[in-house]
Amino acid sequence: MSTPVTSAWHVIVPVKSRFRAKSRLRPPAGVARADLAFALAMDTLSVVQEVVRADRVIVVTEDDLVSAEMARHDITTVPDPGRGLNGAVRAGLHEATRRDPRLPAAVLLGDLPALRAEELSAGLRACAATESALVPDREGSGTVLLTHHDATALAPRFGRGSAARHARRCTVLELDLPTLRHDVDDIGSLERAVEMGIGPWSSRVLDPTARRTA
Repeated sequence: MSTPVTSAWHVIVPVKSRFRAKSRLRPPAGVARADLAFALAMDTLSVVQEVVRADRVIVVTEDDLVSAEMARHDITTVPDPGRGLNGAVRAGLHEATRRDPRLPAAVLLGDLPALRAEELSAGLRACAATESALVPDREGSGTVLLTHHDATALAPRFGRGSAARHARRCTVLELDLPTLRHDVDDIGSLERAVEMGIGPWSSRVLDPTARRTA
């Protein structure tokens, strides 16, 4: 079943440089952490593009490969100001209000390699029903999706235990959307993502046969 592309949201995806991302993740033997981090982000962004119109996608990054890949899809990236995840999100929010302050804003983490378009679409629909919402990660302590009808009022407080901080101002949505709520931070979460079914970028990086023939 295809998911219709929507322009109802600005969706902001912060993507850290592949050389600095996923410091807690020890990749399988023969897999470079930078390659895996890049692939996780690309699988996430590929799904975002299935759901959100290109001119409503805002990728905040300092990674040249991410910017180059997004340019192939007519997505202009915003430079990461280098003030951590929250600083990157604020830069994305600033760009969103510059483009169209009337649109609601959503912040989506960039490490959801098992994400399915229908679950992202369902998550955004659920968030649209309340002024400000957060979707926690599978463990309930982190935040994978944060939204507000007014982009200027969205206050990012990402970091360890972010769900509790965001919950002070947002409605918590414990949605039954496992691929949306499954971020990858360590080898255990990566293995569970593989069991759920990861996207093609991550599959190629993790496939020994594909690595030998590349």
